[in-house]
Amino acid sequence: MGLDFVNRHVAKILLAVEDGDSINKVSEKIDSSYSYTYEWVNRLEEIGVFERDDGIQALDDEFVDSFKNVAQTVLKRDLDLDDAYLLPNYAGMEYRYSKTDAVFIWTKGGYQIGRDQNVYPVFIDVYEKDVEEWREFFQGFGIKTSVGERPEAEGIHFVLYPQEEMEVDRVESASVAPLTETVEWAEKYRANFQPALEMLDEMYDLGLGVEYRERNVM
Repeated sequence: MGLDFVNRHVAKILLAVEDGDSINKVSEKIDSSYSYTYEWVNRLEEIGVFERDDGIQALDDEFVDSFKNVAQTVLKRDLDLDDAYLLPNYAGMEYRYSKTDAVFIWTKGGYQIGRDQNVYPVFIDVYEKDVEEWREFFQGFGIKTSVGERPEAEGIHFVLYPQEEMEVDRVESASVAPLTETVEWAEKYRANFQPALEMLDEMYDLGLGVEYRERNVM
């Protein structure tokens, strides 16, 4: 494998792909175009990393696993917020964005609160049995985690909320708590999320009757 394969796009593909995935599924996981993902999957197939037979299949699991360490290093070196939001797709475990992040995702990034570039907690629900594996996974990317509480740590960190069961919806590249559950949660904290509730009402025609924005008076 030449050095031209050591890039962020190949890193994401190798971290995200599972046997049987379609190219469309992989492009969704890494939030990239179908054509660009197809190009790199095709090149990886040409050098014997993959074959496409009833989905993408790894020809050499040991090789793919070893290159995943390189891929992890490539992403870890210069991880930005967009990449961080994609990381759970590479873990091979079920999850969903919840709380503030469910609102953020359902509003298509339109509502953000209580975070900035210096302190950026990300909230996800995971199965209780997987908590330690999730912590190890994020540690591999140099990302700190906490369980059930938000620490005032600098940078991006993931706050894990253990669940025994959870319903999951999909919004573009992210697994997220269902819209109805997200709205119910936001309504509990209406003082902070009333603008978001108005956005959600307008975007999804929920009939909430929420009005927040100031109206011009003639």
